Amino acid sequence: SPLAASSRSNMHAPRPLATRKHSFPQSRPLRPFASIAPAASPGRKPVKMIEPPKNFKSTFMLNLTQTEFSRQD
Repeated sequence: SPLAASSRSNMHAPRPLATRKHSFPQSRPLRPFASIAPAASPGRKPVKMIEPPKNFKSTFMLNLTQTEFSRQD
């Protein structure tokens, strides 16, 4: 049929690539994160890292509410 013949010929034709202008800039990962980068903020208090003891061989559960977790001392 004419439609089948035209669809076969279009399958091998290169499709033009559409270029779009993005409204947001491309995101990039923060490495190291700004909150734990000591070199990025000299003079500020160091951030306390919550870690289990070195000899702790089991699971570690931090039981805090969102308010307690986000508290700034």
